[in-house]
Amino acid sequence: MASRPDMRVVRAVTSKKKVDIEQAATLQRTGQNAYKDGDLQGAIESFTQALVANNEDTGILDNRAATYCKLKQYSQARADARAMVKLAPNEDRVIIRLDAYFSIVGSSLTLEKGYLRLAKVLCLDGNFDKARDIYEYALQKLPADHSGRELLEQLLKKLQDKLAGGNRRDPFTILPLEIAEFTLRHLSFKQVAGIMRVCKGWSQFLGGLTSLWMRVDLTGARSRVPWTSIRNYIHRSRAQLTNATITNIVPSTTSKVLDMLSRCPQLEHLELMIRYDYPKEFYLKIKDFRRLKSLVCGADISLSHACVGSILSTLSKLEKAVFLHVWDNPTTEPQLTSTWPEHLPNMKSLTIGSSQENPHGLIFQEAVYPNLEELGLVWDPARSQSFRFHLMPEKEYLPPLRILDLRGATIQSWFYSMLPDSLETLRLFSGSIGSTHLGRGTLSPGQNKLPNLKTLIFNDTPWVNHSTLAIFLLHSEAPLRTLHVNLCHNMDSAVLTEILYMLDEFNPKLKELTELGVACMAGMDDSFVKRLSEMLPNLKTLDLSQTRITGCTIRMFADARNDELAIEKLDALIIKGCDDVSRDAIDYGRQMGLKIVT
Repeated sequence: MASRPDMRVVRAVTSKKKVDIEQAATLQRTGQNAYKDGDLQGAIESFTQALVANNEDTGILDNRAATYCKLKQYSQARADARAMVKLAPNEDRVIIRLDAYFSIVGSSLTLEKGYLRLAKVLCLDGNFDKARDIYEYALQKLPADHSGRELLEQLLKKLQDKLAGGNRRDPFTILPLEIAEFTLRHLSFKQVAGIMRVCKGWSQFLGGLTSLWMRVDLTGARSRVPWTSIRNYIHRSRAQLTNATITNIVPSTTSKVLDMLSRCPQLEHLELMIRYDYPKEFYLKIKDFRRLKSLVCGADISLSHACVGSILSTLSKLEKAVFLHVWDNPTTEPQLTSTWPEHLPNMKSLTIGSSQENPHGLIFQEAVYPNLEELGLVWDPARSQSFRFHLMPEKEYLPPLRILDLRGATIQSWFYSMLPDSLETLRLFSGSIGSTHLGRGTLSPGQNKLPNLKTLIFNDTPWVNHSTLAIFLLHSEAPLRTLHVNLCHNMDSAVLTEILYMLDEFNPKLKELTELGVACMAGMDDSFVKRLSEMLPNLKTLDLSQTRITGCTIRMFADARNDELAIEKLDALIIKGCDDVSRDAIDYGRQMGLKIVT
C-alpha cells in the first residue's frame, strides 16, 4: 500500500517549513506500519495528523483513502480521492507506481494517482458506470505516447466486459411479476424446485406464486421424496392442486400422501407410480376424488377387478383411466360392487393391465363406453399364454376408437371386421388367433377399409403371415406411415417383398410409408434392404435390428443422402444386434449425416 519516497514527485512547497514536511513523512510511515499490522483506525489517525502537517501531499491522501476502503467507508475514501484530483489537475503532476494499489506485480507503468484511486473506490462501492467514466476521462487526459495508457486500457476493458455481461441483478427483482411468473411456468416442476434452493429470497418469491404449484410432478427425483415435501407443495398451492404425479416416495407414507391429496378439491389428474397392496383401502381413499378426469395406477398398485369397477362407477367424470395391475378376486367384498358401471359416457381412454395367470381382470364391454377413443389391454403373465379378446355376440363392433393396443390377446377370426373406420393406431403384441370353422390361425377380411389407419405395429405376433398381413396392407386402403413387423417368426423377407410388389395395384397409398421395422426378420440382408428402399422411396426411419445386413447397407443409405439423383433419403437407421456391421461402417454413416442407433 505504501508509496515509496523515491518514486514520488512532490509539488514544490515554499510555504511549508522543512520540519513540517519531515514530520508529515514520519507520521505517514507510522500510518503505513499500522496498516500493515491491521490497526486500520490507528493508521487513519496517523494519516490525518500527517495531513495536518502537510495537506498538499497526495501520497498521504492516497494512503488514507486506501485505508478507508479497507474499512468500507467509501464516502470518506471518495473525498480523499477527489482531493487528490484537485491537487494534481494535470497529467504531469503526482505519479505513482500501480503495483502498490492494484497488485500488478512487477509493473513499472505509472498513471495519475487521483483518478486511479477514485475509480477503484467507485468500483468497490459498486458504482461501475461512474468508474468507467473516470477511466475514460483519464485516458483523454494522458498523451498518446504515455507509458501508462496500455495498462489503463486493460483496466477499462475489464470493467467494460463486466458491464457488458450485465450487472447480474436478481431477475425477480427487476421483472414485472406477470412476466416472471409467465417465464417460470415454462420450467418443469423439478427445475422450479431446484431454483428454490438457490437462495432464501428466491425460495420466498417462488413459494408465494400459487400458480406454480398447481402441478406437482415427482418424476426424476434423485432420492426418496419425504411426505413433508408433498405437504409443502400442497400448502403452496393453497390446496388448489389440479395435477399430481406421485412417485419415488417412501412406501410407508403412501396412505398419508393420499390423505393429503384428498384435501385438494380441484384435483383433476392423478398419476400414482407407487406401491400399495390394499385395494379395499385404496378405493376408500380414491372415491372422494370426484373431480378426477385422469387416473393412472402403476404396476405396483394391486387392484381387484371389483375395485376397478367401483372406482369407474364412483368417479363418473373420468376421461382417462389406467390400471396396470388388475387381478380377479373371487371373494365377496360387501363395500365394493362386483360389476362394472353400466354406462360411462365420459370415458375416452382406458388401459387395463395384468400379469396374473388367469386374465379375468381383462374384461371389456363395449356398450359401457360409447365415446371411447383409446383402449389398451395389456397381459404379461409369467408364462406364455393369451387372453381372449372378443365382443358380445349380439354386438360385433367396437366404439369409435382411434388407438387400440392389445398385448397377449387371443383374437377371433372376425377381428379385422370389427375394427372401426376411425382407427388411427393399431398395436398388437404376441397373442394368437382362436380356432374357427375356417381353420386355426385364419383371419377373415371384412368390408371396412381402415381409411384413417396411420400406424400398424406387430411385435412378436406369431399369427402374422402372408395372408394376415396382406389383409391389412392390400385388402384395406390404410394410408400407413408407420409399419412394424418385428419378431414375427412366420414372416420373412421374401414374403414381405412379395406383398410390397403388389402395392401399386391394391394400395398405392402405402408407397408413402416413412417408418418401417423388420427387426429379426429371416432372410433380411443387404440385397433385400435395397429392394425395400426401391419400393418405399419415402422411408425416413428403418429398423433392421438383429438382421443379417452388413456395412454395405449403411454405405448405400449414407451415400444416397449426398447424391442429388438418389430418391431414397433415409434419416435414421436402427441396427441393434447386427453383428456383421463394422464400426468403420457406422462411423462413416454418421459422418455422412445418417443417424444410426446401435
